[in-house]
Amino acid sequence: MNRRRALGTTLAAALVAALGAGCSDDQPPGATGLVDPGSPVATSAAPSLPPAPLTGKPVAEALATRPAVAVPVRVTAGTSPAGLAEADLVYQEFAESKSLHLTAVYQSRDAARVGPVAEIRPVDVRTLGVLRPFVGFAGGPTGFLRQFADAGLPGTTPKEKASAFPSGQASVAALRKAAPKDAVAPTPVFDHADPGAPLASQDVAPAGKLTVAAPGHPTQTWTYDQASASWRGRIGKTTVSVASVAVLTMEYRTLNVRRPTPRSLPGANVYGSGPAVVVSGPNSAKGTWRKPSQKHVCNVIDGAGYQITPQPGATWVIYAPTTATVTVT
Repeated sequence: MNRRRALGTTLAAALVAALGAGCSDDQPPGATGLVDPGSPVATSAAPSLPPAPLTGKPVAEALATRPAVAVPVRVTAGTSPAGLAEADLVYQEFAESKSLHLTAVYQSRDAARVGPVAEIRPVDVRTLGVLRPFVGFAGGPTGFLRQFADAGLPGTTPKEKASAFPSGQASVAALRKAAPKDAVAPTPVFDHADPGAPLASQDVAPAGKLTVAAPGHPTQTWTYDQASASWRGRIGKTTVSVASVAVLTMEYRTLNVRRPTPRSLPGANVYGSGPAVVVSGPNSAKGTWRKPSQKHVCNVIDGAGYQITPQPGATWVIYAPTTATVTVT
């Protein structure tokens, strides 16, 4: 698999040069003492399946090339959210009144019901631009709707297409049918690890528990389950399991809404860069996230400038405010 490399390539090139002319092949990040295993024995293996763009897991060709669907979801401590288990990616913003604003993205799998469906917010527009999904959402303030329209993202609401929101919750399959016929598959967000590859080229440590304590919100705890090789966390009244959790620390600002109802709410500033912590498998790695604009993928790189490579599977991305405490043990 080709790895996207960030600004650390200069350091990597210097290390290769230091190895001398007798070692002409690049070693992958984190590899030591590689030995030539010899010529492989010829086999008649079945053709490999392509990876899903957002999970890296093998899927049928028809699934690998289809577009994504996204649904914003509002969660409080007393909410039992539906449809999160089927999402390939979930982005989490700490919202007002101890609630969470989630952006659930579906590409390789569909969910029959997703909800409670939330309004569109700037964090959705800035996160989803590079993924080009069809978005099912519950309206929103005038200014937020204008940002959504200016971004060129397609989508619909229960008022516009009630059949895509049976019983008040979104149907991913119905939203997919309503999407433009020329929609394309999303850009991969992560370089997922090949079998046996390390999570990062440096600063990898064993991990079994991740906590994110944001002021004004209950502490969120994720624990590693060795039997299922997944990370489990409590979201509202529902337990979710994902292959990886990425915590991106960033500034939050106050958004002042005027219409239709004046109010203030917090918003994550997802452009720029900041500290990152990723847990995947039984390990963790520290690094830096970088996203220059809406049209750029948010790269998560380690200290040497290489992409952090989580295990294939669903990923939960937490936008943590700079006032939050992130702990890995």
